[in-house]
Amino acid sequence: MLNLVLFILAIAIALCLGYVIARGVLGTQAAQSNLIYAAPWLVIGALIPLLLTSIGRYGLIIFYAIYVLSVLAWLVSWPWRKRTAGNLLLEVGATTQNKLLFWLGLGLVGLAIAMTIPLLDRLTGDLVTTGGIISGIITISFWWMIALLFLLLGRSQLEIRENGLAYLFAWQPWERIQAFGWDDDKPNTLILKATPRTPFSRQYITISIPPAQQAEVDKLLEDYLLETDLASEMDGESGAAKA
Repeated sequence: MLNLVLFILAIAIALCLGYVIARGVLGTQAAQSNLIYAAPWLVIGALIPLLLTSIGRYGLIIFYAIYVLSVLAWLVSWPWRKRTAGNLLLEVGATTQNKLLFWLGLGLVGLAIAMTIPLLDRLTGDLVTTGGIISGIITISFWWMIALLFLLLGRSQLEIRENGLAYLFAWQPWERIQAFGWDDDKPNTLILKATPRTPFSRQYITISIPPAQQAEVDKLLEDYLLETDLASEMDGESGAAKA
């Protein structure tokens, strides 16, 4: 139960900190858009383990195992998935979001250490059982996988490639991006309007571009995408939603 409480608490803290940081880095408009997209997923992420604990003592362990294997497969498959994006045109490098994710990952390393120490009792001692060893290893792997994911996301690079944008171990094909623009509050915040793959996918993607490379990024994107005033469009949709 303690693991579950800490997991939900970590989600709540991440949501609050994420909004505050995004507001300073990307601007209020982009931060609100990211919050609207992320909040439902974080709530679902908190409910899933809560429901699993009600089906038996190993329900949460199964969730941890599925998470670890899924993230591991996603990370390992990235070199093959990135090939589909074509040849590299411009390596923009680490964005402000990358740096923030890396520092968050360092904080999660501390959390993983704190969660690992009490779990070591399941792996050593006279009362060790096979089930305790398996559940202990899976639980420890879960917390360390979260930390590793954020560290690797923080070390990833934004790349403009022939067939789309590669970022955060995923890539957006040009065919899926309807237009691009720049934020009014933060001129170096790139806004992409994408065609959602599912009803839960985000329509607007915001990325903080290093100011020194903004002109080159803008020039390259104009070869593939239509530039429009997406900042005003987002404002209009936000105002309509509030009304």
